[in-house]
Amino acid sequence: MSRPLFDARVSVIMPNRNNLDTLPAAIHSIGLQQVDAVEILVIDDGSTDGSREWLSAMARELPQLRVLETESLGPAGARNVGISEASAPIVAFLDSDDLWLRGKLRVQLEHLERNPAIGMSFTDYRHVGPAGEDRGTCFDYWRPAFRTQPPTHFFALEEAEALLLGHNLVGTSTVAVRKSLLQNANGFATDLVSAEDWDLWLRLAAMAPVAASTMIMTDYLMRPGSLTSRLHDRLTAIETIAGRYRTRTERPIRQALRKVDARLARARAEIARKDARHLSAAMAELRACCAEPSRPGLRAAAADLVRGLQPSPAQI
Repeated sequence: MSRPLFDARVSVIMPNRNNLDTLPAAIHSIGLQQVDAVEILVIDDGSTDGSREWLSAMARELPQLRVLETESLGPAGARNVGISEASAPIVAFLDSDDLWLRGKLRVQLEHLERNPAIGMSFTDYRHVGPAGEDRGTCFDYWRPAFRTQPPTHFFALEEAEALLLGHNLVGTSTVAVRKSLLQNANGFATDLVSAEDWDLWLRLAAMAPVAASTMIMTDYLMRPGSLTSRLHDRLTAIETIAGRYRTRTERPIRQALRKVDARLARARAEIARKDARHLSAAMAELRACCAEPSRPGLRAAAADLVRGLQPSPAQI
């Protein structure tokens, strides 16, 4: 693996596997960041779509681009390879199917450099469909209390660990973090079947202060079926991660766990609904409402109950 040819101010880590359709635009968006001395580490994890050939050609044109080739490590393992090879004191993540908006990295890097106590920071991001349609932002969906902060600066989060436990606010492609902190946390957990990013942000939030900004600085591509196909794995991982907090007694953590339990129950309701198990869906929605009261949840439970009690065609 080649070493960098310059002293990098920030290392951008980008895992890639068969994303040649979006990879060039992702790398181009790094060039819009108004930051000098950027090291770009693309970890190609066994692509077969021509990504490796394209990256090899690009590396000859861009001295700041280093291509690391791995085989089927998965996103967590690939990112860990990038962390181990990063030469800069600050690491930023960008997936090969996401895009940074102009200046995102500059303002984030300047904030971290001015505030050495902050371990990591993140911003809001926009969900974008395959045709480029705007599907709303992360903070609009989760509605954290701090969303009313003006989109002009970063601010330290209060009770960051509990906040990130109760709300899945952090998009990986919005994160910038100190490499030393990532090393102390041993990077992404490769033994988790899903949610390894959420797991890492929680561990980092327990180790150092976290800052956020309501600026929308990243476009996150929502591929068809990208979440539903792994929903069972994600539920298992969330239960595993949340289990670490079950013995904690602090009020913010207990409140956050109620939100996690509601999220798990609503996901189980969604699975049951798709399988036409309407009574199971109703019970799951009611459990969610017990953990976190919700009028839409109660209406969904009532609708599932009505469907579940309707006689089947064979009974009519």
